This record gives sequence, C-alpha cells and structure tokens, in this order.
Amino acid sequence: MMIKRAYAVQMSYDVTDAEKQQAEKAIIHFNHAIKLLSLADNHLNIMKIPFKNNPEISPEDVMKARAAIRRFRDQSVDGFNDFKVEAFKCVNIMKNFSSDMQTIKLMRSFISSVDALEIKVNDFVALFDELESKEFSKNVVSAIDEIQKQCEEIDEIIDERIKDHIQSNILAKSWVDSVSNELQIEVEEKTPIVMDLFNKRQKILSDKTKEN
Repeated sequence: MMIKRAYAVQMSYDVTDAEKQQAEKAIIHFNHAIKLLSLADNHLNIMKIPFKNNPEISPEDVMKARAAIRRFRDQSVDGFNDFKVEAFKCVNIMKNFSSDMQTIKLMRSFISSVDALEIKVNDFVALFDELESKEFSKNVVSAIDEIQKQCEEIDEIIDERIKDHIQSNILAKSWVDSVSNELQIEVEEKTPIVMDLFNKRQKILSDKTKEN
C-alpha cells in the first residue's frame, strides 16, 4: 500500500554540514525511540490478552496474583520511562533546527503526543489501587487500549512526519536519491563485466595485430 506523504517544504535557511550531522544523529535517536515504544507497547499485551479473554475474572483471583500483577505494572512503567528518556534526547537534538517553523510545529506535535501518552500511562497505573474492584479487568483492558492507540499516534508522527521531514528538507534526500543509489549499484555491478569484455576484445585485436 502506498503511503501518502506531503511534498517537501524548503527549509528557511541553508543547512550546514554540522546541522546535517545532527540530523543524521536525530534519525538514529528517533529510530531507537520507536523501538523502545514498540517494546513497551507489546509488553502490555502480556496482561491485556489474559484479562480480555477472561473478562469475568473474580476480584479474589486478581488479589491472589497481585504480586505478579504489580511487577508487571512496574515493568510497564519502566518501559515507557525508557522511551521518554529517548524522546527527550530527540527533542534536545532537534533544537538545532529551532529557526525552522515546520520543525517547530512537528516537535510541538511530538511533545504533545508524548505528554498525552504519559497521562494515559498514569491512568493505567492508578487502576492498580483498586485491584479488588469488579471492574478491574475491564478497566485494565480499556486503559491498555488507550495507551496502545496513543503509541500508534506517536509512531506515525515519528515515522511518517518527523523522519520524512528530516530526510526531505534537512538532509535533502528524496526518491531521486534512492533511485540514483540503486542505479549506481547497478552500474558498479555491471562495470566489471563490461571491462572484462572490453579487455578480451582488446586482447583479440592485439593478437591479430601480432600475427599480421
């Protein structure tokens, strides 16, 4: 499926080599942030699936497993905290491009989305104060769904908007570069074959010259 992407918007200033190095560094950190977010997101399924498949689980059964459930909660929070640390690094690096309005808008959207994720994670944690509630199972599944929706939004902001902006407008990489790279590889692969044929032809001509 083809993903629709906005056309590149020209940066409002010339990008220096130092800024391009920072942009490359930002891509690395954003990629790492996505991986950490995915790990934290997927970890939630460890609790979500059992509770979703057993919506009528009794408060007594929940209390029996409370130690394991709270360990899971703590591990989940740790995972999202790891992501937040990496997200902060991303924001810090992108300050290098604070004179560009498009970058500012994208980073505001990113920060706002991470803030929303933190609120949803805190709501999830608060549920563990009510383990004996008959609604605990249903509320946990609902809270995890909300967190995972927010994770999808952040992933989209990073992958389809911020990284695309960095590649297209700061590093000035586009489909032309990818096609060019592919053609260059193709040329490099074919050149030795062409040279071999040329050398063989030259040898034949040289041998015929010597015979004459």
